[in-house]
Amino acid sequence: MHAYRIDPGQRVNLDDFDPADTRYAKDGKEKAEQGLLQLNRQLEALQESLYAEHRHRVLVVLQGMDTSGKDGVIRRVFEGVNPQGVRV
Repeated sequence: MHAYRIDPGQRVNLDDFDPADTRYAKDGKEKAEQGLLQLNRQLEALQESLYAEHRHRVLVVLQGMDTSGKDGVIRRVFEGVNPQGVRV
């Protein structure tokens, strides 16, 4: 996921990101599920530590056409994360 990481202060141009990129989904659904579970655990840990600092935030950007499944992605990615610390 480092290809999508934006460091603080770095300018972002969404044209630099290919919405058809499937490099993280080419190993099959089971492998993707495992990766999602791992990322979810990382988000949980980040949420706890960032909340304690009262300074930093994590920004997740989803781009998709209507009915592309953004709601489902939000539910799956933030599953297990405290909903009081998430704004959609």
